[in-house]
Amino acid sequence: MHDLFHELWHSITHTDKGILKLIKDLFAHPKKVYFGYFSGKRKTYFSPVTFFLITATVLLLIGNKIYDYEDYVRLANNPNGYNEMGRYVFDMTKFKTLILLPFHVLILWSFYHKRFNLAKIIVFFLYFHGLIFVLQILVSPIYFILILHKDLLDNIVSIITLIVLYWHLNLVFGIKNYKTYLINFIILNMFYIINYLVIFYLLYGGELFEQTKTNTIFGFIIELYKI
Repeated sequence: MHDLFHELWHSITHTDKGILKLIKDLFAHPKKVYFGYFSGKRKTYFSPVTFFLITATVLLLIGNKIYDYEDYVRLANNPNGYNEMGRYVFDMTKFKTLILLPFHVLILWSFYHKRFNLAKIIVFFLYFHGLIFVLQILVSPIYFILILHKDLLDNIVSIITLIVLYWHLNLVFGIKNYKTYLINFIILNMFYIINYLVIFYLLYGGELFEQTKTNTIFGFIIELYKI
């Protein structure tokens, strides 16, 4: 057991290829990480699949604790109970990233398949989502401090996620001209629309348009941007 835990801890903290080194590099030198892995230096970097799964698991555990604390605070002020929509949304959509991943990969590959193969694009998203999960884990203490403003914090995190995604798209797939910046902006909006389509479908299923009071997909998209 001692050797097993030693190897596990070593794989996480290894100075050359541990998860902490990966996180530091993704914050400081993201382009170097992506292209380093693409070029075949895979032993240098922590596994993208393992990174994605570890960070997603930690974030899910913290997310449940945040909602537990929100329940505690709100019920203390509302002894008769209250309508906790947030917990329901979290439970229904907590695996949406796994559902969205194939759509994100295929959209990006359709634009950049001449320069990047499918495997590289999958690696890009595994590392990117892992980085976003780390960001959300790091800001989680703020949720406990400002739990009554959770909706506002969620919106701020969503905006930051979109900004970081656009930045990373341009770092990896842009070639520093207005055309690729425009293409990446279009891709970003496609991701935004699909993200909320999946969320609302998980929540309402076939009644998506009825619940959102829209009649068509175009009406739904217009409502998204109004929000």
